[in-house]
Amino acid sequence: MAITTTKVLQLAFTTTSGKSVTITVANPKEDLTKTEVEAVMNTILAKNIFMTSSGELGSKRDALIVGTSTEDLYDPPLN
Repeated sequence: MAITTTKVLQLAFTTTSGKSVTITVANPKEDLTKTEVEAVMNTILAKNIFMTSSGELGSKRDALIVGTSTEDLYDPPLN
């Protein structure tokens, strides 16, 4: 039984129609800075590389690093 911890970077944008869209990146580097995240978000907006069902990404809304801890309580016996 083990405890595992995972992290994701969530880049949140507002589309041109006013809807929220989040791009999730697994396992962001540990020393990620606000400046680096903002630069990536600016590049995503400038290059217009993502299209959503609610239109193009229009502006930055938020950026979060979310950590999840999972504890495995049961391991089935091996046959």
